[in-house]
Amino acid sequence: MGLFETLFSSSTGDSVPQAQQPGQHEIFPEEKYTVAYAVAARSEELQALEQLLEADQNSPTALEAEPFLRDIIEDMEHDRDYSLRLRTSGEELVDDIRELIEHWDNQVDEQIGTIWWPIGADTRFRLYLHYLELRADAEDDQFSFPESAGQVHTLVQRGLSAMEDDDDSKLAVVHKRDIPWEEPAEDS
Repeated sequence: MGLFETLFSSSTGDSVPQAQQPGQHEIFPEEKYTVAYAVAARSEELQALEQLLEADQNSPTALEAEPFLRDIIEDMEHDRDYSLRLRTSGEELVDDIRELIEHWDNQVDEQIGTIWWPIGADTRFRLYLHYLELRADAEDDQFSFPESAGQVHTLVQRGLSAMEDDDDSKLAVVHKRDIPWEEPAEDS
Protein backbone atom coordinates (compact mmCIF):
# COMPACT_ATOMS: atom_id res chain seq x y z
CA MET A 1 0.00 0.00 0.00
CA GLY A 2 1.32 3.46 -0.88
CA LEU A 3 1.81 6.28 1.56
CA PHE A 4 -1.35 8.15 0.53
CA GLU A 5 -3.40 4.96 0.52
CA THR A 6 -2.20 4.22 4.04
CA LEU A 7 -3.01 7.72 5.25
CA PHE A 8 -6.38 8.07 3.58
CA SER A 9 -7.67 4.53 3.28
CA SER A 10 -10.91 3.66 4.95
CA SER A 11 -9.70 0.17 5.75
CA THR A 12 -9.18 1.26 9.34
CA GLY A 13 -12.83 2.23 9.53
CA ASP A 14 -14.13 5.60 10.52
CA SER A 15 -12.88 5.31 14.06
CA VAL A 16 -11.48 8.34 15.83
CA PRO A 17 -8.01 7.79 17.34
CA GLN A 18 -8.08 7.25 21.10
CA ALA A 19 -6.30 10.55 21.79
CA GLN A 20 -8.96 12.52 19.88
CA GLN A 21 -12.09 10.98 21.33
CA PRO A 22 -14.27 13.63 22.95
CA GLY A 23 -15.10 13.31 26.60
CA GLN A 24 -11.70 11.99 27.62
CA HIS A 25 -9.51 14.56 29.36
CA GLU A 26 -6.24 14.60 31.14
CA ILE A 27 -6.89 15.77 34.68
CA PHE A 28 -4.26 17.88 36.40
CA PRO A 29 -4.59 18.42 40.15
CA GLU A 30 -5.28 22.09 40.93
CA GLU A 31 -2.94 22.07 43.91
CA LYS A 32 0.02 21.33 41.59
CA TYR A 33 -0.92 22.89 38.25
CA THR A 34 -2.37 26.11 36.91
CA VAL A 35 -2.70 27.84 33.55
CA ALA A 36 -0.37 30.43 32.09
CA TYR A 37 0.45 31.88 28.70
CA ALA A 38 3.57 30.97 26.73
CA VAL A 39 5.27 34.20 25.67
CA ALA A 40 8.57 34.69 23.84
CA ALA A 41 11.02 36.92 25.70
CA ARG A 42 14.50 38.20 25.00
CA SER A 43 17.12 38.46 27.71
CA GLU A 44 17.63 42.16 26.93
CA GLU A 45 13.91 42.77 27.53
CA LEU A 46 14.22 41.24 30.99
CA GLN A 47 17.31 43.36 31.64
CA ALA A 48 15.36 46.43 30.52
CA LEU A 49 12.61 45.54 33.01
CA GLU A 50 15.23 45.29 35.77
CA GLN A 51 16.62 48.69 34.75
CA LEU A 52 13.14 50.18 34.90
CA LEU A 53 12.63 48.86 38.44
CA GLU A 54 16.02 50.23 39.48
CA ALA A 55 15.23 53.65 37.97
CA ASP A 56 11.95 53.69 39.87
CA GLN A 57 13.49 52.64 43.16
CA ASN A 58 16.56 54.91 42.91
CA SER A 59 14.84 58.16 42.04
CA PRO A 60 13.17 60.27 44.72
CA THR A 61 9.44 60.59 44.26
CA ALA A 62 7.16 63.52 44.82
CA LEU A 63 4.16 61.18 44.78
CA GLU A 64 3.13 59.32 47.86
CA ALA A 65 2.75 55.82 46.45
CA GLU A 66 0.14 54.28 48.76
CA PRO A 67 -2.81 56.65 48.30
CA PHE A 68 -1.80 57.25 44.72
CA LEU A 69 -1.91 53.55 43.84
CA ARG A 70 -5.27 53.16 45.59
CA ASP A 71 -6.66 55.97 43.42
CA ILE A 72 -5.34 54.30 40.25
CA ILE A 73 -6.85 50.96 41.29
CA GLU A 74 -10.22 52.58 41.99
CA ASP A 75 -10.13 54.27 38.56
CA MET A 76 -9.24 50.99 36.85
CA GLU A 77 -12.00 49.15 38.75
CA HIS A 78 -14.50 51.83 37.77
CA ASP A 79 -13.50 51.57 34.09
CA ARG A 80 -13.71 47.78 34.06
CA ASP A 81 -16.67 47.21 36.42
CA TYR A 82 -14.92 44.56 38.50
CA SER A 83 -12.63 44.39 41.48
CA LEU A 84 -8.91 44.02 40.80
CA ARG A 85 -8.18 42.75 44.32
CA LEU A 86 -4.57 43.87 44.01
CA ARG A 87 -2.09 44.72 46.67
CA THR A 88 -2.07 48.47 46.94
CA SER A 89 1.39 48.89 48.40
CA GLY A 90 3.96 50.23 46.00
CA GLU A 91 6.63 48.04 47.58
CA GLU A 92 4.49 44.91 47.20
CA LEU A 93 3.73 45.77 43.58
CA VAL A 94 7.45 46.16 42.88
CA ASP A 95 8.06 42.87 44.71
CA ASP A 96 5.55 41.18 42.39
CA ILE A 97 7.39 42.51 39.33
CA ARG A 98 10.74 41.44 40.82
CA GLU A 99 9.38 37.92 41.37
CA LEU A 100 8.32 37.82 37.72
CA ILE A 101 11.84 38.83 36.66
CA GLU A 102 13.45 36.15 38.86
CA HIS A 103 11.25 33.41 37.41
CA TRP A 104 11.64 34.65 33.88
CA ASP A 105 15.45 34.98 34.15
CA ASN A 106 15.53 31.25 34.95
CA GLN A 107 13.31 30.48 31.95
CA VAL A 108 15.35 32.42 29.39
CA ASP A 109 18.73 30.67 29.13
CA GLU A 110 19.90 32.04 25.82
CA GLN A 111 19.24 35.24 23.94
CA ILE A 112 15.54 34.36 23.55
CA GLY A 113 13.28 31.92 25.33
CA THR A 114 9.74 31.22 26.42
CA ILE A 115 8.39 32.57 29.69
CA TRP A 116 5.20 31.66 31.50
CA TRP A 117 3.01 34.77 31.72
CA PRO A 118 0.70 34.24 34.71
CA ILE A 119 -2.94 35.25 34.86
CA GLY A 120 -3.03 38.71 36.43
CA ALA A 121 0.34 39.88 35.13
CA ASP A 122 -1.42 42.17 32.65
CA THR A 123 -3.20 44.08 35.40
CA ARG A 124 -0.08 44.41 37.53
CA PHE A 125 1.94 45.71 34.59
CA ARG A 126 -0.79 48.16 33.58
CA LEU A 127 -0.99 49.47 37.12
CA TYR A 128 2.76 49.76 37.58
CA LEU A 129 3.44 51.33 34.18
CA HIS A 130 0.59 53.79 34.63
CA TYR A 131 2.06 54.77 37.98
CA LEU A 132 5.48 55.28 36.36
CA GLU A 133 3.98 57.37 33.55
CA LEU A 134 2.38 59.68 36.08
CA ARG A 135 5.65 59.90 37.99
CA ALA A 136 7.50 60.80 34.79
CA ASP A 137 4.94 63.52 34.04
CA ALA A 138 5.02 65.02 37.56
CA GLU A 139 7.08 68.21 37.73
CA ASP A 140 8.47 67.59 41.22
CA ASP A 141 9.39 63.94 40.58
CA GLN A 142 12.90 63.02 39.47
CA PHE A 143 11.91 59.75 37.80
CA SER A 144 12.43 59.37 34.07
CA PHE A 145 12.12 56.31 31.91
CA PRO A 146 15.45 54.71 30.98
CA GLU A 147 16.31 54.41 27.29
CA SER A 148 15.51 50.69 27.42
CA ALA A 149 11.86 51.29 28.37
CA GLY A 150 10.79 50.54 24.80
CA GLN A 151 11.93 46.94 25.26
CA VAL A 152 9.75 46.63 28.36
CA HIS A 153 6.83 47.92 26.32
CA THR A 154 7.53 45.29 23.64
CA LEU A 155 7.60 42.48 26.22
CA VAL A 156 4.39 43.64 27.90
CA GLN A 157 2.63 44.02 24.53
CA ARG A 158 3.66 40.47 23.62
CA GLY A 159 2.20 39.20 26.90
CA LEU A 160 -1.03 41.13 26.37
CA SER A 161 -1.30 39.81 22.80
CA ALA A 162 -0.96 36.23 24.04
CA MET A 163 -3.79 36.81 26.50
CA GLU A 164 -6.03 38.43 23.90
CA ASP A 165 -5.83 35.53 21.41
CA ASP A 166 -9.39 34.40 20.86
CA ASP A 167 -8.43 30.76 20.57
CA ASP A 168 -6.27 30.61 23.73
CA SER A 169 -3.62 28.88 21.62
CA LYS A 170 -0.85 30.10 23.91
CA LEU A 171 -2.58 29.03 27.13
CA ALA A 172 -1.02 25.97 28.76
CA VAL A 173 -1.28 23.88 31.89
CA VAL A 174 1.94 24.46 33.82
CA HIS A 175 3.34 23.20 37.11
CA LYS A 176 2.99 25.89 39.77
CA ARG A 177 6.72 25.83 40.57
CA ASP A 178 7.29 27.42 37.14
CA ILE A 179 4.77 30.23 37.63
CA PRO A 180 5.45 33.39 39.60
CA TRP A 181 3.04 34.05 42.49
CA GLU A 182 2.00 30.39 42.67
CA GLU A 183 2.74 27.99 45.49
CA PRO A 184 2.57 24.26 44.63
CA ALA A 185 1.32 21.77 47.18
CA GLU A 186 4.01 20.43 49.54
CA ASP A 187 4.19 16.93 48.05
CA SER A 188 4.70 18.17 44.46
